[in-house]
Amino acid sequence: MAKLLATWVCAWILTSSAQASGPDADDLAADQMTVRELMRLDADQALAQTRARLAAQKNPRSPVQGIVSKAVHGSAAPRLVAIYGVGKKLLAEVLVGSQPYVYMRGQALPVGAKPGAALLMLRGITGSCVQLERQDETHTLCLHPSLWAGG
Repeated sequence: MAKLLATWVCAWILTSSAQASGPDADDLAADQMTVRELMRLDADQALAQTRARLAAQKNPRSPVQGIVSKAVHGSAAPRLVAIYGVGKKLLAEVLVGSQPYVYMRGQALPVGAKPGAALLMLRGITGSCVQLERQDETHTLCLHPSLWAGG
């Protein structure tokens, strides 16, 4: 999603800049077309992934379910990407496989997620660490000190 947004912003900047004239106009038009093509490809890919995920949720016995479950939840260990906020209003961004999740302090489920056995539940955010659990599995994820602001 961030990639799509960055591509869109880039396209907007290119199209809203002053109108070029002369030989550079052809280069600008070619660049704009390339950005549009990239945006369309990103949008198509995101739409296909969303449709597959929705189809898997509607039909749990679908063969797509296993593929989506592995793609979304992955077998890879979760990784703490960042902790945002001030005081007790903290958010933690966790990457599980290739799927990012945002957890809010005081809320067990990731933002926008519905309860499910496959989801990691937030148990706490303390300092530079996050505690997550799923059934019998627990994870304590910490930021590396070199990633701290000012460090």
